[in-house]
Amino acid sequence: MFDIRSMGCACRHDKSFVFDRPKGYDGYLLLFVKTKADFVIDGRTYHFEPNTFLIYDRLTPNYYKASGGDYINDWIQFDTTENLPAAVGTRFNEPVYIGESVDISQYFKLIAECYFRTKNMRSAGYLIKAMLSEVFSVDEHRPETDTAHYRELTALRRRIYSTPDRDWTIENMAAQLNISEPYLHLLYKKAFGITCNQDVINSRIEQAQRYLSYSAMTVEEVAYACGYRNAVHFSRQFKQFAGVTPSEWRKNEN
Repeated sequence: MFDIRSMGCACRHDKSFVFDRPKGYDGYLLLFVKTKADFVIDGRTYHFEPNTFLIYDRLTPNYYKASGGDYINDWIQFDTTENLPAAVGTRFNEPVYIGESVDISQYFKLIAECYFRTKNMRSAGYLIKAMLSEVFSVDEHRPETDTAHYRELTALRRRIYSTPDRDWTIENMAAQLNISEPYLHLLYKKAFGITCNQDVINSRIEQAQRYLSYSAMTVEEVAYACGYRNAVHFSRQFKQFAGVTPSEWRKNEN
């Protein structure tokens, strides 16, 4: 069971900001720091880069301050009866650089919706656990998030999944990042564990599944709406991905 005691999203303070709570809290303090900041943890000073995550354990001294400019963070002060290290691999009092690998702010918005509007602590607890699981999973795979051009690759991947019908050729994808095609192949696979060609196919099939489930479009119309110029080729790739034909998928979903 989770009990959120207070929280805030995108809280801003000026460059004089200092937070000093020598005895900490009797619960946990979870922070997503969006600006440069200085933290002291177990007597050691850490210089946080923007988009760094930290969860303080119970009764741990809290000391952090702005570093050269405004200080902005999302935060939650909460307690739970669950064993967080066992449940989701949480490591307390240890900074984790997130970068853009996980949309932490979106988690905070959803948790805030549960806390401020509906007071639904059960759903808020599930969201906190999901966020912690993603954060510490990302940290275990640090080499992927340190990939060159990671920010640009992530933005490219978002565009692929938001507009799968576009002509996503290797040539135009590499041009968008101003890198060579072989280098794009290498970086994309390192960052996401999948080739860019296969990811384009996945984005199109996932979009097709949504159309087949929630629209009256014909299979041919779905194929064209997802970037295919040949319905037979679309059906072949769909079956390879989903294990059934588009028509069978629609039948099973309805």
